[in-house]
Amino acid sequence: MNSAGIREPQAALWGFYSFRRDELLKELEQAFKNATFGPGALPEKRPPLIQIIGGVAPHAGYSYSGSCAAWLYKEIAENKPQVGTVILIGTNHTGFGGTITTTTYFSTWLTPLGRVEVDLELIDHLKKEYRDLDDDALAHIREHSLEVQLPFLQFIYNETFKIVPIVVKSLDYRQAEEFARALKNAVTLLGRDTVIIASSDFTHHGSIYGYVLFTSNISSNVKKLDMEFINAILELDTKKFLSLVRKYDATVCGAGAIAIAMEYAKLFGGKVKLLRYYNSAEVTGDEDIAVGYASILFYK
Repeated sequence: MNSAGIREPQAALWGFYSFRRDELLKELEQAFKNATFGPGALPEKRPPLIQIIGGVAPHAGYSYSGSCAAWLYKEIAENKPQVGTVILIGTNHTGFGGTITTTTYFSTWLTPLGRVEVDLELIDHLKKEYRDLDDDALAHIREHSLEVQLPFLQFIYNETFKIVPIVVKSLDYRQAEEFARALKNAVTLLGRDTVIIASSDFTHHGSIYGYVLFTSNISSNVKKLDMEFINAILELDTKKFLSLVRKYDATVCGAGAIAIAMEYAKLFGGKVKLLRYYNSAEVTGDEDIAVGYASILFYK
């Protein structure tokens, strides 16, 4: 790990997005302009129509889920042209750290598009509000779920924003509710202008994931299953969402992150809108693997 507190890009090395700045910018533009899976256009400069609280975005490789994520970032760009701090809540794929884990080891995160500073002051207040918040760089050093959101944020905001990086293991309703309240308290105390992004893919179906529920019409069946989860999110029914995740022993990798974002949105009187859903089998034509992607907006 870099002793200077700089978190170097990892996901780019693993092929999630291009390591070259010019190619990455092209990838991002294509994600927005994709008329089949994406919104079909770049964000427009226009007066905001709604107040953005945040949303849910996928975190697979851009060739798979980038166009889905672009739906959320287009809404954010058009309705919230400036932001102080983006609270990034993702999946804990590595298993390091506690149930909810941030890191203050890195004061800066790098991508091919430049630097993003960490809001260390907000994290400090958040730790006081929520004593169980773990601080562990190992939970973040090789985690891609937050990193893949950064180029999209840099694309719409340049480098004027800071981030609070948080990864979440599976949790219960009480933990989600308590952490969301602590987050609101810390944000309100410091007067931060925030957006919250829950980084999650939905069902991971296939023998490679050890999760096979369907043997035919896999893509459409995965969609039906994912819509059960999504409908609970659209109802802002966090208890129902988490109980469905348990019922199906679901492979929704960022369920804990989504639960926190739902509770956070509720504290601000939020509404919800599904912007786009598709799964990887629709992109590749290969049903051996089907991973669901959803772009969901929290607003008021």
